[in-house]
Amino acid sequence: MPRDGHDLMELEDHLFFLCTQVVYRRSRALQEGLKPLGLLETEYRVLSAVLRKGPLTMMELAQWTAYERSRVTYILNAMEARKWVLRTSLESDRRTVVVHITPAGREIFAAAKVIVDETTETILRNNTAEDLDRLRSTLKTMRQTLLDMEAGRR
Repeated sequence: MPRDGHDLMELEDHLFFLCTQVVYRRSRALQEGLKPLGLLETEYRVLSAVLRKGPLTMMELAQWTAYERSRVTYILNAMEARKWVLRTSLESDRRTVVVHITPAGREIFAAAKVIVDETTETILRNNTAEDLDRLRSTLKTMRQTLLDMEAGRR
């Protein structure tokens, strides 16, 4: 590690600092936009994953949302109370909980998606399609590397 600081990258140029800033600032913008619906950004992410990927086990939902299982449980408790999701058990294994989206969940998701899409479009409007394609490809490669590291395949 450099002692004089000359070899340190400026924080504003550090890749993971920038990624974190984009993710957290987008989350805050979505949180503000979704507030009139009474929907949290975390709840939107859960609805999106279940709607797009079909009924999911708790483990699958945790993987798709990148939330810890305990956080998923906490989020689902509130969502189930509002009848946006339903948790059931698999007939073949009663210990496995599966999360389903309800008609009320589909309805709130549809309203929220308009807000999320508008916010996302605003955020991305100053980037070319080529920039976004290159970024998407790079992030997918980095994500796979992280998944491999988690699985011990460094």
